[in-house]
Amino acid sequence: MKLIDIPVFFICPSHNAKYLAREKHMHELLNQIGFKSITHFKSGTELYPTCLVQATIDILINHVDDNPIIILEDDIELYMPIDSTTHIDLPEDTDAFYLGLSKDGGSKTINLHDGPSIIKKISNTHIQILNMLSAHAILYKSKRYKQRVIESLKNILDKPRYNSDVVISRLHSEHKIYGYYYPLFYQSVKWGNVQHTENQTKFYFIN
Repeated sequence: MKLIDIPVFFICPSHNAKYLAREKHMHELLNQIGFKSITHFKSGTELYPTCLVQATIDILINHVDDNPIIILEDDIELYMPIDSTTHIDLPEDTDAFYLGLSKDGGSKTINLHDGPSIIKKISNTHIQILNMLSAHAILYKSKRYKQRVIESLKNILDKPRYNSDVVISRLHSEHKIYGYYYPLFYQSVKWGNVQHTENQTKFYFIN
């Protein structure tokens, strides 16, 4: 299927100059690519990352079916050139497909990373993801996985500072989570990230 045919949602609070600049950037980036359906989801201004957790829940609740949607954070740039002709190749049993990658894996017990991300080669183009931190660019596909993510994120709403990508990484081994060997998007220092974050998301796995 063409990537631009999938509805895309980007999360941004747009409540000060920093985030208004990010909102403008995201509209420009996604329109440049050619996405047909672009929705800016204005998140709350609660303590980060609770605002991001709640926004992800709200988007998924409104799309609990087996149709793909893309959820993006507002600090991304393109890693690979993509446009209106770009196709996305989803394995038939896909629950989710990572359009952004990370070198870090999530901990199963604490709110931190825990070693490298674990992947499994499934073809010359695709990997299966088993514990990856990263929620800046995810294509959510199956109803069952969307429901599982909603349930898991609801459990941390009352836990300030608990990161959604840590919780989501714990679900990977029980579902079919895929990606390419390279990201389509990475988190850029241009939008306020530390260099470490860009380094961890701007790379490819050697196949």
